Amino acid sequence: MTATHGEPSDGEGMAGRLVLVIDATVPAAVHQASATLAARLADEAGLPVTVATAPVDRLDALRDSLGRDADVRRREYAPTPRADASQPMSSAPFLLRRDGRPDWGSMWTTFCELALYGGPPQRGPESPLRAPTNPADSGRDMLAEMQRGIWETTGLYAESIEPGWLAVTCESPTMAAWMCAAIILENVDARVEEERLVLPAGPDYQLKDEVKSIITVVAKTHHYWQAHVTGAAERG
Repeated sequence: MTATHGEPSDGEGMAGRLVLVIDATVPAAVHQASATLAARLADEAGLPVTVATAPVDRLDALRDSLGRDADVRRREYAPTPRADASQPMSSAPFLLRRDGRPDWGSMWTTFCELALYGGPPQRGPESPLRAPTNPADSGRDMLAEMQRGIWETTGLYAESIEPGWLAVTCESPTMAAWMCAAIILENVDARVEEERLVLPAGPDYQLKDEVKSIITVVAKTHHYWQAHVTGAAERG
């Protein structure tokens, strides 16, 4: 990828303009990340940003041309090394309120990258949350905590719809489907019923383990849906 800052040309067009040129063959996730980056850059710089794709041979020619131009200053940025994506994400500190109940609304201030985009999954491959084989309701207290945690972190309503399953009502079927796909990659089973996201809620779930994982994946995917997917669509 190459970024250029255009200079005025006879008073027209490119003054103060930023251009991000991407290899046309990179994965769709990179195109999405580039669009998100461009939107943020436009907001931060107060300048319009153009995102373009081009064949890799043209990018190579452009890089060679810039390298030979004495008036051009160029800087390369390497990606930050990532942890092994097969390993689960590190757990956020478990915060409690004064009454001793979990403070779900304050437990996360940031989220790591979704497994969908190459980040570590919420659950490791050795401890996934799968659909219950013998469906039974979660304990009343654990079910209430899942409902409360989802509400406090996302504002979405959750309810028990059948033994062993919790349904989260999303804003649209598209939102439910996107969150479902992202959650499955976090090693947590999920399915969709129209605008409802359906998640496992097994009878033996523990507060600091499975319950927290369910709330985390909903909060995390909801955050990315709101900030990156719908936000990017609204901006461009």
